[in-house]
Amino acid sequence: MNKILTSHQLVPTSLILAMLSLSAFAQTQAEKPFLGAWKGNLVIMGRTLEIRLTFTLDAAKKIQGTFDSITQGALGLKLGNIAIEGKNLTCNIADLAAQGNPIFKGTLDAAGAKIAGDFTQAGYAGTFSLEKEKPQK
Repeated sequence: MNKILTSHQLVPTSLILAMLSLSAFAQTQAEKPFLGAWKGNLVIMGRTLEIRLTFTLDAAKKIQGTFDSITQGALGLKLGNIAIEGKNLTCNIADLAAQGNPIFKGTLDAAGAKIAGDFTQAGYAGTFSLEKEKPQK
């Protein structure tokens, strides 16, 4: 037997869908300042490396990222465990080519143009500083 739902029975489902879309919207808004390519330097063990972090949204609106060590020629390494809380970003290089659990912990500046923070890998500590790249036309 088919049962027809009345409008008051549909409200809870509509409410759940609305809450889910607002949650996704809020998450996207928090991530929005971080989206794009960020280029700068990583300083560790007395070496300065030119690097780039790039953040995008996938089809499900989930943030994804890649890491480039331009100096070392290592490009497109996958970022994982990307967490954004306010202006704070934490992620690691999840690619198997990266040894020693490399982790970035940085903060977006008030202008939304720079990310700076700490980098750790295999027990070594360093710092990084990135500036947002302008989109190519």
